[in-house]
Amino acid sequence: MAAPIPPAGVSLDIAGTLLFPHPSVGGVYAKVARAHGHQIDPSKLDARFPTALQSTRKETSSKERWAEIVERTFAGSIPQSSMASVQAGCWEAFGRGEAWRMARGTLIILTQLRFLGLKIGVLSNADGRMRQVLAEKELLERFDSVMLTDGVSAAKPDPASFGKMAYNLGCKIEQLVHVGDGLEEDARGANACGAHGIWVTEGPAPEGIHRIPRLTALPEAIRDLMLPDSVGKKLTRTGRNLIANLRGHPEEKSRSNERTVRSIDQAVEEAVKRLGIDRPIPEHAISAGWAKLLPPTLARRTAPLRILPDGKLMIQCEGAIVRSEVAFHSRSLLAKIRELPGCGHIKAIGFVVG
Repeated sequence: MAAPIPPAGVSLDIAGTLLFPHPSVGGVYAKVARAHGHQIDPSKLDARFPTALQSTRKETSSKERWAEIVERTFAGSIPQSSMASVQAGCWEAFGRGEAWRMARGTLIILTQLRFLGLKIGVLSNADGRMRQVLAEKELLERFDSVMLTDGVSAAKPDPASFGKMAYNLGCKIEQLVHVGDGLEEDARGANACGAHGIWVTEGPAPEGIHRIPRLTALPEAIRDLMLPDSVGKKLTRTGRNLIANLRGHPEEKSRSNERTVRSIDQAVEEAVKRLGIDRPIPEHAISAGWAKLLPPTLARRTAPLRILPDGKLMIQCEGAIVRSEVAFHSRSLLAKIRELPGCGHIKAIGFVVG
């Protein structure tokens, strides 16, 4: 079996993955209702929303569907005479950045993926309002491609949506990793067409589904996929004979048994060269060891950004205070980085805030 193709592009879902309603769906809806003179407990709206979402028709346009969802969520809590204006207000509210919050560590996560040399895109069944939301959150320019299917034309889990995203990112479908909170639309949909789906969920995952508990675990999951492995490969005769020896069973005889026996050191050296791991990639080494290069609180709020031709490593920091704290550790940080495989050429550290 051929070795797995390492990822070259990553696409992410929006709602429930990158962005979350703020303070909640019920909170936003209740605010709109108050603007029209109606006081409603946001928790009641939050409790009704999942049922309203599941019971609406998906074949209608986004605006019509969401108008129906709003009506079912309010469920007689406001006069029918106010319903149309409240529906319009709720539609407009979720088209603004203030109604959404980013997943924890989003900017750092995107920076880490860039550092690994990956193209990044957004693939969502949301409508065009989310482009403006991404812009207001200063996320739009961080993506190489943004696909919003509006839930109708080539929407997830349609293989065409993943195929087009791979094309937009300039990679094969086998090199695309898609990440989202939907089991069917995101994880299974991506797997079914040859891409690699990752399901973001706190709960257990069915067999064959790659799960991460939260988005902050994504860079490590991607690094694992980029490393050579032997999953799914058949054992060689040498491997089978090694297991046979350990179990006290007879070996499989072949002409290879007559060949000169090599030492384990020779075998390891040849394997290292054949796999190419004798040529360390500094970006991979830095990214893999980042959590141990800085105190945990700083490591979570920073990420390696790029290595400049003059040997300077640029680090992205969440804010000026974080930059100051990392700068305090810069001498020891540089020393640790230079000890990593392939990183001896790094001569200095620079910082970017944002």
